[in-house]
Amino acid sequence: MVSGFAVHYQPDERKRGLYSEILDLLTPGGVFINLEHVAFATETGEELFDDFFIDHLYEFHSKSDPTANRNAIADAYYKRPDKEENILAPVEDQCNWLRQIGFIDVDCFFKVFELALFGGRRPA
Repeated sequence: MVSGFAVHYQPDERKRGLYSEILDLLTPGGVFINLEHVAFATETGEELFDDFFIDHLYEFHSKSDPTANRNAIADAYYKRPDKEENILAPVEDQCNWLRQIGFIDVDCFFKVFELALFGGRRPA
C-alpha cells in the first residue's frame, strides 16, 4: 500500500488511527510506504529549510520581476494559506507509531528537509 502527501493534513491521533487501519488492511507480509511532509526534528533545521526555500523563491521571481523583494516573498511564504492545513509530525515519531501499532521492518528510507519516505511491513 502506498500513500503520498495525504496524511499530513490529519491530527496526530488520526494519523496513528490511519496507520492502524492500514496495518489491518495489509495481507501478511504486505508493505506500507508513505511519502509525506514531516516536521523537522529541530527548530534550527526548519529555519535552514525556510531560508533555503525563500532564497530559491526569490531567485525564481527575480528572473521575471526585477523589483522582486525577498522580504515580501518571505512574508507571503510564511502567511501562505496552506500553512495552517499542514499538521506535520516528525518522521521519528511516525516510525515509532508504526512500530507500536505492530509494523515490522520500519524505517525512514529517504529524507530531505521536510520530505520523507518511510514505512514498514505487516508481520507474516
